[in-house]
Amino acid sequence: MFGSTAWRRYRLERAKAARERTIRKLRGRASVREAEDIVEAAWLEQLARAGSDDPKVPRLLERERVAFEDATRRRALEAEMDRATLAAIREEISETTRSMPPGR
Repeated sequence: MFGSTAWRRYRLERAKAARERTIRKLRGRASVREAEDIVEAAWLEQLARAGSDDPKVPRLLERERVAFEDATRRRALEAEMDRATLAAIREEISETTRSMPPGR
């Protein structure tokens, strides 16, 4: 059915498609993290402004700040793992490029 060269090309194309899907997914996750940061900052800003009107707001504001700090740390860890994954993909791409069969 497949010769060894055709099979190797097929597997390389499949691996390339998988890497591209992973990269798109990681970029999407980075965009979501950025949006979450913006939303949280806006939410805290609005709570701080509302603090003078309602006596319950300062406690809520403090609780939200703590929760957002935790979420920020979690997102930073996730971003670091994503960067490591991207670095591994880049290394894999460079290895694949060096081992590509002639005429490709």
